[in-house]
Amino acid sequence: MDYALPDLPETIWIDTHCHLYLEPFQHDLHEVIARAQSRGVGMLIVPGIDLETSQAAVALSEHYPTVFAAVGVHPNYATSWNSRTLAELRALCTHSKVVAIGEIGLDYYRNYAPPELQQAILTAQLNLAAERGLPVILHQRASFQDLQRIIGQWVESLHFSHASAKPSMGVFHAFEGDLDEMTWITRLGFCLGLAGSITYRTHERTQAIIQNMPLEMLVLETDSPYLTPIPYRGKRNEPSNLVLVAEKICALRDIPLKELACITSTNATRLFNLPQYWSLL
Repeated sequence: MDYALPDLPETIWIDTHCHLYLEPFQHDLHEVIARAQSRGVGMLIVPGIDLETSQAAVALSEHYPTVFAAVGVHPNYATSWNSRTLAELRALCTHSKVVAIGEIGLDYYRNYAPPELQQAILTAQLNLAAERGLPVILHQRASFQDLQRIIGQWVESLHFSHASAKPSMGVFHAFEGDLDEMTWITRLGFCLGLAGSITYRTHERTQAIIQNMPLEMLVLETDSPYLTPIPYRGKRNEPSNLVLVAEKICALRDIPLKELACITSTNATRLFNLPQYWSLL
């Protein structure tokens, strides 16, 4: 049965990071997407974490008009990389609804793959993003120094590249760094993605990030089914909860929800080269 969009509110949000192919959504995905739409979360970006889930993300984007895909191999799945992976990802990138390379990056906290392997496949995927002119969705945990070095070198190489396709940088997903990191990231031309973790404790570092962040570099995400915001922490997260993340930001920045929706949706549309929402209906 074809998926029917429900009646929508006036304010439209974009969830720039949700893993809707995972098992927690297997039994009620239609309802999850309808619930998001009813709360104004009109567009969803689903990033892969390995080749199989990247293929699943593309398949979801074919079924739901407001879902878009990103393809890539997460650092915690680096050992799944083989001689065919890059070619398979390159082929997926030709799909019209693939809008980014991701989720990629470095993760030394989990230690599921050697740092050297993580760095090698990250570099390969950054080069693929440059080749295809796509932004990147970056994961970082306990690895900022190495990620900063690799991303800095990559961006510098783009300035000297004669390739016709230039990426529109990307986003540091679920950002939880400090002011110095925020400043470096945004000056380099990357957006920051904020998720439900900002509702857990508004300690001084989180508050400083939200209050000083350049709003033109902000996008919102849920990282569903993870990082469920207060007051639902401990339960499955889903895109409809994006509004709770927004409400926390609005309280700290003293701006109306509708204004934040306009800013962040404009940012996400620009970053991922998304169509206008109403053209999808």
